[in-house]
Amino acid sequence: MRPQPEARRLAILASAGLGLVLLVVLVSVAIRLGQAATPPLGAGAMLALRAMHRSAASLEVLVVLWLAWLAWRGRSARPAFARGGALALAITLFLSVLGIAAGQSPPPLAAFGNLLGGLALAVNFAWLAGRLRGNAVRAPALMITVGGALLALQCLLGARLSVFEGAAGSPALPAHAILSLLLASLVWLSALRSERPAWRKAGIALALIVPLTGFTALHFEFSRTAAFVHAAAAVLLVATAAYAHARLA
Repeated sequence: MRPQPEARRLAILASAGLGLVLLVVLVSVAIRLGQAATPPLGAGAMLALRAMHRSAASLEVLVVLWLAWLAWRGRSARPAFARGGALALAITLFLSVLGIAAGQSPPPLAAFGNLLGGLALAVNFAWLAGRLRGNAVRAPALMITVGGALLALQCLLGARLSVFEGAAGSPALPAHAILSLLLASLVWLSALRSERPAWRKAGIALALIVPLTGFTALHFEFSRTAAFVHAAAAVLLVATAAYAHARLA
């Protein structure tokens, strides 16, 4: 059975919003790594990255406005989706205000808020996209709650380590490393049990790439490539978990 036109439009908008947010987050990581590198990226490369960031962020605002309006209009049929659309709009407005106030060289606290806000928005869009696909199978609520809490804690630790100076000597580093191994093991085991080959391959790959690139970036301090791949894989893992949560809950 084909999805209704309204649901199809919402699915397209949620997927587009997710793609744009992932692009914004990854370009932000590239800008931050480029500024901290020795030597830093050239002015031309930084200008191109900032233009890409600004364009993707502006398009995301248009997408979330359209999605929130359609979700609110169909709130009687999809109340949970309407709440998710309103939350996506609220996070977008928060990030817009924060970005304007912080400018091109935000202080660490603003950068921390930008990073966590971007992750939260990616999670929101991924959850909305998964919600429209319907429930695949039921999963224990305790498993979903514990897994989500551990992943949220890991995101907080990772953002803390990537933004604030001097974080390498803090207790957050060993906690982040241990938790990454635990989460990777859980993702790996869950992927092995999946009946879908694509999900199984993606889960196993992400479960390996995230900790390996994280440890590589830690031991090779100036490895921008490892740090960027680690950030990209971590964001994809979080978005994938949110999508799966929407289909399992």
